[in-house]
This record gives sequence, structure tokens and C-alpha cells, in this order.
Amino acid sequence: MKLDQQLNLLKHMLGKSKGTRYISVSSGKGGVGKTLVSINIGEILSERGKRVLIFDGDLGLSNVHLMYGIAPTKDLSDLIKGFATIEELPVKVNEHLYFISGGSGFQELADLPKERLTTIVQKLYEYAEDNFDYVVIDTPPGIHRTTVMLTSCADIPIILTTPEPTALMDAYALIKVINREEGVENFYVIINKADSYAEAKAVAESLSLMVMKYTNARVNFIGFMHYRKNLIRNVVDQKPVDKNFKEELREALINLDLEVNGKEGFWSKILKKLGV
Repeated sequence: MKLDQQLNLLKHMLGKSKGTRYISVSSGKGGVGKTLVSINIGEILSERGKRVLIFDGDLGLSNVHLMYGIAPTKDLSDLIKGFATIEELPVKVNEHLYFISGGSGFQELADLPKERLTTIVQKLYEYAEDNFDYVVIDTPPGIHRTTVMLTSCADIPIILTTPEPTALMDAYALIKVINREEGVENFYVIINKADSYAEAKAVAESLSLMVMKYTNARVNFIGFMHYRKNLIRNVVDQKPVDKNFKEELREALINLDLEVNGKEGFWSKILKKLGV
């Protein structure tokens, strides 16, 4: 089959999701708890009996594996270079929960010849859609091209921030870039490290006002988590699941339609972003 025919067939196939939902967790800066939220979303969904894959899209060292204390032997970069099969990448956390380390894989995808790129994307698509109900993507912090790409392709783009003014401004900047460059209009915001619901709501309202004034995007405030000193010790001890933190996050997720599917498949949008 010629490359053009292969591309057309793949695009048609990727445009039809088999039901897997893609949730991105992004932040304008590091240190706001993004990986912790990604892990706990995965834990919450897996407790419902859902098959969940956490995809660590962070560049370089995998934060997810550090928090779990589980060392992956392969990452997406190994798949791209031909050093691993797709089946070798997932690391099992429990019966329903797995994670994959991205390494520098998504950066490398953009540099692949089209034929190799389509082969890799097809493998990722088939594996994710055949084996998981949800893929939770822990994106790189900040306004990075990988973050913009992954967030704009997700069915449910979650933006995490804290009451810190710098974190709030960086969250706004990230939303503005994704809205203007990719046309994403709906963002779901969680406030972490808040002293109270009143503080979290005020922070979300400030963010919403900035977003409405300078973009055509909409901020949907879905919940918050309290500031907890013990979480720092938990992370150091490689115990990323905290009962109270998870319960507050669970309440936030109630405000999301987790069954939503995008009009266009996640992997189809990824191909477009990569210029195919």
C-alpha cells in the first residue's frame, strides 16, 4: 500500500474512538501538584473498575514512576527507536491501573519520517483503545509545545493551579495560548493547596475573569484540594495516594462528564498537530 493510501486509511480509523476517554492534567508552572493529581485521578477511576493508563508526558525523568517507587525499564522513546514493543512499556500499579513513561518520546515523534510516524501512532492508538477505558496524561509543566499539543487533543483538559499569584498567572497564560493557537474553548480548573473553599472559588473567579476578558475560552471550576503539609512527606516516602486528598479530588470529578468523547479522535488530532 502506498504511503498516501496508508495515511488516509489511518486517519479514517483514528477519527473513530472505540470509547477510550483522554484526560489531560496541565499546569502553567511546576510544583502545583500536577503529577499527584494525575496519579490520584487514575486511582479513583481504577477503583470504579475502569481500566486506566496514566501517560507520563513529562520530558526526561518520569515523575509518576518516582512517586510510585516503581522503575520502568522502557519508555515511549524506546518504542520510537525500535528498542521496545508497545506491550513492554506499561508498568502495572494494580489490577486496573498502569502507567507509561514518555521520556522525550513526544518530542521525537515530530522528527520522524511520515511512514514511521504513522506506524508508531497506529500502535499507540490500537493499544490504548483496545486495553483502556481512560488515558490520563500528565503533561509537562508550562507552555511547552508538547503540553499545548496534548492538552488541546484531550477530551477533558484539566488545568491545575494554586492560589499563588505566579501559578495563577501562568495558568492563565497557558489557557490563552491553547485557546488562541488551538481553538480550545472549555477548560476544567482545579485549585490545589487552598486554605478553604472560599479561597479556591475566589482564585477560580479571578482566573475566569482574566480568561473571559482576553480570550473566548471558558473556565469551569470543578473543585479544590486543601493545602496539606503531610503530602510533602508522603511524596518523599513514595506514597502518592492520600485518603483526604483523594476524597476532595473525587468530589471535583463528580462535576465532570467523564463519559464525554471528543468530536474527533485523540490520535487523529495528534497526527494533525504533527503535520501529517
